[in-house]
Amino acid sequence: MKEERAEYIDIIKDLDGDTAGRKQALGFIRASDVWVHGEPAPFPFVPYLFNKADLDYIGAQCRMAHGILCKVIRRYLDDPSYRAMFKLPPEVERLVLLPCNYDQLLPMGRFDFFLDEDDLSYKFCEFNTDGSGAMSRDFMIGQALMQSETFKRFSQRHEVRQFELFDSWVEAFMRVYRTDKNAVEHPTVCITDFEESGVFSDFNRFIEAFERAGIPARFVDTRAFEFDGEHLRDASDGTVIDAIYRRAVTSELLQHPGECDALIDAVAAEKVCLIGHFRTTVVHSKMVSIALFDEKTRAFLTPEECAFIDAHLPRTYQLSSTPAGYTLDEVKANKDSWIIKPADDYGAHGVYPGVDFDAAAWERIVDDNLDSGYIVQEFYPPRHVDIVNTELDGSDPCKVESWESMPGVYLYDGEPVGFYCRLGQEGVIAIDHGGLCANSFEVRS
Repeated sequence: MKEERAEYIDIIKDLDGDTAGRKQALGFIRASDVWVHGEPAPFPFVPYLFNKADLDYIGAQCRMAHGILCKVIRRYLDDPSYRAMFKLPPEVERLVLLPCNYDQLLPMGRFDFFLDEDDLSYKFCEFNTDGSGAMSRDFMIGQALMQSETFKRFSQRHEVRQFELFDSWVEAFMRVYRTDKNAVEHPTVCITDFEESGVFSDFNRFIEAFERAGIPARFVDTRAFEFDGEHLRDASDGTVIDAIYRRAVTSELLQHPGECDALIDAVAAEKVCLIGHFRTTVVHSKMVSIALFDEKTRAFLTPEECAFIDAHLPRTYQLSSTPAGYTLDEVKANKDSWIIKPADDYGAHGVYPGVDFDAAAWERIVDDNLDSGYIVQEFYPPRHVDIVNTELDGSDPCKVESWESMPGVYLYDGEPVGFYCRLGQEGVIAIDHGGLCANSFEVRS
């Protein structure tokens, strides 16, 4: 990983910055569908390059995390006394406990983590579930870079492969669907989200992938279903929907009370297969990072799993006026050691890393968010990687910059399939905070 990155940067230098390749890549993305907040997705000219040893290691780590999270979901479903620590609102708990007729507890996830490329030490940032997106950004940025002379020279020395994130999800989706007791031979599939916040660059490619596999697929807004007690239908034309790829996150459903009842009622009546089911909310919630350290959880995990949690998860607590396991004084006095996050949200909304604020502002943030559904977590300083930016910077076309790094691993049906990686220079690594999204390649030789 690190060696491949250094070699790639050396090729850029040998090409005097490969300005032609950078301009071509920027033009490719400007003409693409991977725009963010009205602008082309920003990206570095240096991709992440994972070799076999990297992938074997990361894959084993993510499979371990997936297995632990599935155990947590299972215990939540089976043990009413265990549910209390998650403090999910009653309406969310009702959704989580709706029936589900397939066995895979976590069909899709993206596990984001902070990785040190020197020694492969890491800690997880968070576990994303069904709302996990940005597959198109990885794909299109990869396509842009593959046209450059830098990539061509690197691929002359190595066998390089782009990770495939669309057909592989169709295969995993259908594998899970076929285990549902109510599965039909020829299902119609839909992707559902709220139209105004959905990522259609992803949705359109997934629909094309389903149709390549001979499976009719469409997008339906989460509010635009009809349910007659027997069939869930697309209200626009009456088509019966048999299986759903849910991209609408649970917290956004709650912002539309009464508008999504057709979908919810069909799931409750076991008349549609929802992948992923609302039960994945248990581990999408930041409360899972508290639960993983609780003795009630450790009682059903193996010693190896407990050691894994201790090594790779930052300590996490409820941000409360009556704190347990920490004191408000230590949080206020050591702002650079803490980060505050909403227990259930997405897209880096409402995230406050102490390193981004002065002492007075940090104290106000702590006080303002007490007992308000927030968690406070040990801040694990992101590790840095070297990049050359795609945007030309001044007079030095070979300028190497050091950026904070956060790879994310997609898991489909429990198996790692690819990455969505981000880079930043603030306490929050996100495009909204001046960040970049980087694509990834597998280096096979």
